[in-house]
Amino acid sequence: MILRGDLPPVGHTISLQAAPANNLVEFLGGHQYWVDSGTSALALAILDAKTHFPGVQQPRVIIPGYCCPDLVAACVYAGVEAVAVDIGEHDPAYDIECLRAQLDERVVAVIAVNFLGIAERLGELRLLIDGLGLCTRLIEDNAQWFPVCEVDVPVASDYTIFSFGRGKPLSLLGGGLLLARAPLAESVVKQIAVADNPSRLLPLKIQAYNLLLTPQFYLLLNRNPFLHLGETKYSALEKIQALDGFRYRLLSVNFERYVARKPELKMHYDGVVLANGFQQLAALATPRARQLLRYPLLCSSAVHRDYLLARLRKLGLGATAMYPVAIDQIAGVGERVYVPVALVNAQKFAQQFITLPIHEGVTQVYREQILAVLQQAARPD
Repeated sequence: MILRGDLPPVGHTISLQAAPANNLVEFLGGHQYWVDSGTSALALAILDAKTHFPGVQQPRVIIPGYCCPDLVAACVYAGVEAVAVDIGEHDPAYDIECLRAQLDERVVAVIAVNFLGIAERLGELRLLIDGLGLCTRLIEDNAQWFPVCEVDVPVASDYTIFSFGRGKPLSLLGGGLLLARAPLAESVVKQIAVADNPSRLLPLKIQAYNLLLTPQFYLLLNRNPFLHLGETKYSALEKIQALDGFRYRLLSVNFERYVARKPELKMHYDGVVLANGFQQLAALATPRARQLLRYPLLCSSAVHRDYLLARLRKLGLGATAMYPVAIDQIAGVGERVYVPVALVNAQKFAQQFITLPIHEGVTQVYREQILAVLQQAARPD
């Protein structure tokens, strides 16, 4: 694999072509707040949700037991207690009964995560909240997904967040967006600091990022034992700033490139893992599955997952374990999250889950190698 290199797990090249207007403003509609990261956008949503519960002394926000630690960072910044609720069996969405047990008047928001392009059941969550007579806000976290047409634009939640960070569906190496059903409270808007002037080196950083997405250069990073690429750990949110003008002007062209992508690889992967019976993620075959950031594969056992992941990694084929443990076990999270009931399904999910690359760099040569490994993994020696 030295000549061909290692595939990055995710990532599309970024165009530096600027546009005078941001076409996403009209495309998305609603009340828009363009900020410096998806975590900032999420923190804004939580801060605004809090303003609707002035009598709650110790506000809580519910997060799924298998998720990115940035959700915890947003909760900490907003001054709420993050409560981790278990996910379903073989499903990254909430276990509804576990969620129901934690919903009360102290919960100002529930964060519903669109996991790699597999949507939460927003309608079901809304009915649950309303049925309990609560005013709890619903926050749709779309950091790992972005709509491709107007009919996909979210309408079911009180707040919707997107991220434009590294490796996101629409990446600018930074930036985020909050869509709100109603204007944010003035006290919340005041927390958005003026954007710093972007570094003059930012265009060079984007060019370097594009270069490092090529397998030959990514191999140099991926095989370096000191870099710990893709390590999942807690990072505190220090401040919220507006999105800088340089990235803002790049959005239109990069959105057009995003819409033009063809999700053909999913069908190839489906054909192997479904035919051989080791895809346990049933939601992938439902309308909840949209345009994917990575291909999610939930193996039949931890042993099978470890075998498959080792084979793919040895060949540099872009497979990852995503979050290796439930949220309460991630480095740095610790006491920053409250876990009322053990996250049994989340931990099991973490032990059986991997992702496969689905980006533009997966050429036919790599695709055939990945499919060959999947075929062989159906009958490991």
